[in-house]
Amino acid sequence: MSQELLQIIKKAAMDAVETSNPMQIAFGTIESVNPLVVKIEQKASFEEFFLIQTETFKRYTDKKIGDKLVLIRMQGGQQYLILDRM
Repeated sequence: MSQELLQIIKKAAMDAVETSNPMQIAFGTIESVNPLVVKIEQKASFEEFFLIQTETFKRYTDKKIGDKLVLIRMQGGQQYLILDRM
């Protein structure tokens, strides 16, 4: 079996697993308040465009750099719903 075909099969399997698991809990840290930037699980930083804020989170007036957050990663991993601070 060629390496290319093997990679295609692996990608198809990973995509199938991703589809069956549409949401996942994630943890993040606020890197910037205005504009809001959150670093997710010490990997990538996401700007406000990729972050969905609940009404409760929006009401917090004392957000600060370093605040720890609980998030839900939406299917595809490109958007995160901020549930609350920890």
